[in-house]
Order: sequence, then C-alpha cells, then structure tokens
Amino acid sequence: MTSTGVPTYRVLVVDDEPRMIAMVQELLREDLAEDLRSIDFTAAEDFETAQELLTKQDFDLVVLDVRDAANGRPAAEYEARGHTLYDEIARTRWLPVVFFTGVPQQVSDLEAPPLVSVVTKNDLHRLGPAVEAGLRSGVSELRRRIVDLVETKTRLFMGEMVAPHWSEFAKAGADQDDLAMIIVNRLAVELRENALQEMGYARKEDADSSANHVPAARVYLRPTVTKHLTTTDLLLDTNGDWWIVLTPACDLYEDDPEKVAKPRTAKAQYGRVAKADRVLTGEGGSESPIIARWLESAHASKDKNMAKPAFGENQNRYRYLPGFLDIPHLLVDWENVRSVPLEDLRDEKKYRRVATLDSPFSEAMVNAYSRSVGRIGIPDIDTFGIRLELGLEKPKTPTMPKQSQGPASNSEVVRD
Repeated sequence: MTSTGVPTYRVLVVDDEPRMIAMVQELLREDLAEDLRSIDFTAAEDFETAQELLTKQDFDLVVLDVRDAANGRPAAEYEARGHTLYDEIARTRWLPVVFFTGVPQQVSDLEAPPLVSVVTKNDLHRLGPAVEAGLRSGVSELRRRIVDLVETKTRLFMGEMVAPHWSEFAKAGADQDDLAMIIVNRLAVELRENALQEMGYARKEDADSSANHVPAARVYLRPTVTKHLTTTDLLLDTNGDWWIVLTPACDLYEDDPEKVAKPRTAKAQYGRVAKADRVLTGEGGSESPIIARWLESAHASKDKNMAKPAFGENQNRYRYLPGFLDIPHLLVDWENVRSVPLEDLRDEKKYRRVATLDSPFSEAMVNAYSRSVGRIGIPDIDTFGIRLELGLEKPKTPTMPKQSQGPASNSEVVRD
C-alpha cells in the first residue's frame, strides 16, 4: 500500500482460469468502497508462479483458489494445494488471504476472519466484503513497518555497537552464540522502548502520560509466549472465573518434544493459582467482596476506606490488573489461592491461557505474592518520639477536660 495520496493496494489473484481472474478483478473494483478501489492487481494462473511472485514482491492480500489444475484436469494430489501455498505465504511473507474456492471444506479449518477468509465461488456477494475486511485490517502495512524497523535497528546496532566494540567482545571470549544473545536482548529492549513511536503508532494519550503510568496493552503478552504453562499466565476456566499462575517458572518448564530428543518435563505436580476477581460485573456489581460492599452500600466512608487501598501499591493482600480487550478489570486476592493438579491446568478444556504478564509486571506480581505470604506480621512500633526529636512532628497539645454545661448537682457549691 502506498503511503501518500490515495492508498493503492496490491492484490494477488491466483486461479487456474483466466476468465475467473478477470471476473474477480472486475467484481472487486465495483464492490469495494471508494477509498479501496485503487487496487493494483497481479494475476497468477498456477501456484508455482504465485509462489515466485510472493518471494520477489510484496502484496497486501491474496485471493487464492484452493485447487490447481494439472494440464486442465483436476487431480487428487492438487486438492490440498491451498494449504501448501498458505504455508508458503506464512513462511515467506505473511499477509491476509481470501480463499475463493469451489471446495471450501478443504480450507475451512484455516478460516480466521478478517485475516483468513473462505468464500465459496457461488457466493460472489461475499467476496468484496471479505477482501475489504482483510485490507482494512492494516496488517500488511503493520508487518512492513515492523520488518523495516527490525532491519534498521539491527543494522544500526551492528554498525554503532558491535563493530566499535568488537575487540572487547573478542577479548571477553564472546562467540557467535554470545553475540546473538547480546543482539537479540538489546534489540528487544530497543523495540520495547521506541518501536511504537518510530513506526508512527504511538497514541497521543501515551505521549502525554506520566512515565509511571502505562497503557494496559503494555501489561500483557498475547498470545502467550511459551507453549507450556508458565508463571503469571492469566487463565480463564469453564465457569468464567479468572486465575493467575504463581508457581515458579522453573518448576513448570517443559521442552518441546518435537525439538528435543529427551525433553524435560515439569517438576511440579500441582500449580498454585490465585483468584482474580472481576472488579465490575455486567449487573453493576463486583466479584470482589470489598468492592461489592462499596458498590452496594450508601458509599459510607468505612466502605470507601476498605475498597480504595486495594488499588494501592503499599498493601499486601491485593494486586490490580487493568482491563484490556476481552480481559476485564481484575483484582487478585492473595487470600484466595489454591493448588490445582498440573494436568488440569494444562487441559485447555478446563483452563484457557489468555495472556501472560509482561516484564516487569510479572516479577512484580510474584514479588507481591511472596511479600504477602512471607510477612511476619509484627505490631507497629511507636515512632512518634523519634519523629518529634527530628522535627518531623509537632508536640501534641494537651487536651483539657470539658466543663459540664448542665445544672449543678446537690453536692456542688454555686458561687456568684
């Protein structure tokens, strides 16, 4: 897509029938909204040509037939070519795909609109909306910006950091593995701190906000990074209850059996999870007892004084998680913790892994839990004396007993 003037989208149409390619192009030019009609179409009549084009050129979307004809005759071995090319697209240059096919059942399992859509050839009215949704997603432009930024950052890091300090790395005995780790870790930090602004995606409220306040999107990693259950995974059970995993990551770590000959398995037999109550429910209530008491009360000061500190950093029982997308505002309660068999927590039919807390929020969550369960609980020490000596407090004014305002008793002497 061009970045100036009216956007021009590049769409690749793959079909073994030239007549069908022409019809698709004409249909899209007529059906798409005015601001989407400036499309540069490229045609491919076989998968090999399409694959070569995808390797050498960039596109915003692919309209893809599932079956390919061999010498004009459909062959059984070509039935799954749609899957094959989709895999090639993902490996080479991922972008939205609209399967336009007479055999939708061959790719129905891949459907994930608006980025992967399946349209049957006799449902022509659905083709335009599917293509429009894929283009308006903006995912191809986002992919290009990310790829360009990563390439630029890597190039600059190699030239400005690695090259001038190469002798230091060499003296320290750094090998290829060490250098790879240095580059990846440094690049990850650089992207985290500056990528959104440099790609032009930073929101005004982010730029205006204090350094101590971040948007909710910064708190979560979605989808989860590891294939196995890990610390501070946010889980949703079949009852609609939210939980956060507290078991140390080292006890949950598992190797991918497809990548390691002798994979390590998790040490833990049980996983420790804390209940994360929804702060607000659809009925105007709350799953958290202290918040529910405040919402249901006449907003008495005592209820407010119990609810308000729950969102502070200097208390030991609760930890707040902000709402984001389908994650509601949550209040983790360290007094509502349970141990669940690990096999149950790993069962996606019982617990769905929604997200993982990003750093440093993950470490802060675990630290807050450790602080809560590890505190000794000593009485508060009277520090008024030392604060008075340091000038941090003023001497207390003695309180005089109040005089009685009532009539004198029989034993009192009244003088004029």
